[in-house]
Amino acid sequence: MENKEIREISFFKDLDDSGMQALMGSIQTKEYKAGDIIFREGSISSDLYIVLSGKVGVNKMTAEGDQFPFATLKKGQGFGIMSFLDGRKHDATTVAEEDTRLLVLERSEFDRLVQAHPAIALKIFWNIAIDLAALVREMNSQHMDLMHMMFRQSK
Repeated sequence: MENKEIREISFFKDLDDSGMQALMGSIQTKEYKAGDIIFREGSISSDLYIVLSGKVGVNKMTAEGDQFPFATLKKGQGFGIMSFLDGRKHDATTVAEEDTRLLVLERSEFDRLVQAHPAIALKIFWNIAIDLAALVREMNSQHMDLMHMMFRQSK
């Protein structure tokens, strides 16, 4: 894995050469074939995943027990973020939609990075927070659009 490839990921964009060197010792790559399940809804894992190549489908179980596909993640997009942060169960199932290569940062490795290189870990954490804030804003906008549509239909 090359530093250039890692620098293109929003979580790591602000790292200098020494930060990249410290990070490289904490991350790994994993490959999945099309159809492979990366993790299941309800499973416990505190790893952070980022798509390096391929596509990852995110599916949510409905009340009837069916899988509802609600997102497809592409190069540069991260997932497993909430479980990475809070250690709770995954809210969805993720599946490789095609042959996929992921960067994986285990929470235990991030915790070691926090101890050894707190300034580097803070930059990464800050970038994760910025990405989450953008996602929340987008979801709020979509929620308001739905509420507005429902309000108009109820008249």
